Amino acid sequence: MDMDNRLAEYLEPITGSMIEFEDEFRRSVSGDPGLPADIGGYLVKARGKRLRPALLLLSQRSQAPDGEAALAAAVAIELIHTATLLHDDVVDVSDRRRGRVTVNARWNNMVAVLMGDYLLARAFETLVRLGNHRVLQAVSLATRRIAIGELRQLQQNGNVNIGEAQYAAIISDKTASLFGASCQAGLLMAKPDSCDAQKYRDFGETLGMSFQIVDDLLDYVGDTEKTGKARGNDIKEGKTTLPLIYALQTAHPGVREEMVALARNYHADNFGRIYDFISEHGGFAYARKRASEFTDRALQYLSDVPESPYRRSLEMIVGYAVSRCA
Repeated sequence: MDMDNRLAEYLEPITGSMIEFEDEFRRSVSGDPGLPADIGGYLVKARGKRLRPALLLLSQRSQAPDGEAALAAAVAIELIHTATLLHDDVVDVSDRRRGRVTVNARWNNMVAVLMGDYLLARAFETLVRLGNHRVLQAVSLATRRIAIGELRQLQQNGNVNIGEAQYAAIISDKTASLFGASCQAGLLMAKPDSCDAQKYRDFGETLGMSFQIVDDLLDYVGDTEKTGKARGNDIKEGKTTLPLIYALQTAHPGVREEMVALARNYHADNFGRIYDFISEHGGFAYARKRASEFTDRALQYLSDVPESPYRRSLEMIVGYAVSRCA
């Protein structure tokens, strides 16, 4: 069974809700005529895994199985995520995502940036209508943290000497924060006055850390047909991620200097040498280990959640996150 089918199986308890979500998301992403509708229709066809809205719905159902308003919150989360991808593609000068031409490549950078702004506005318009102050606060904080993480990443662009702590701080903000807000918002849609909001956010953030580490690992070891991008793309864009960070820290100084030079002046022809270097110095194994440690920690946050199909789905998604690089 491939990974997409496996994920669909894990989300079976909310299959009907995810179908409703797709309808609502389609209406929201292309709700205004003209260019927004054209780009929105294009974005809907390039759909991703929908993990963040799924986590929100599963978190909500784990505490209160009924609640249509959670769909609107799930749509808002995915609008924010989609907006950040549009902006990322402009910053990274990317022309492919999920195997398709990016919006900035098909139209232009100005259109991509403005469409991202439009989606952010739609998201917060939706959240304001919900009238749940704690949800609005949680998602607003995550959105700010995404921008902070991206700015930190830009500051470190091309810095091959970045340490693991700096790397962790970047991915905590730019990726894990929205995972955390999705789970926290789901709980708050079920129980607005719940004291468990921090636990659900911690679960989502820890899962998000594992997910991003695996994404960074797949940039080296993934199947390009499945990932939709060429291997070595992160090095090409000046991003030093955990596999290379660890390998450089453990290498002999002479070898390290050689690899630093190759990474700073990266060319696709050098990918094989960098790949072999990381493999020989344990970088891939270490990244897998760290991802597994985060997933183990994520499962601990679910220990007090009542047993249900929704909790089991959350647990299976944790396993899915790390198994993508198995």
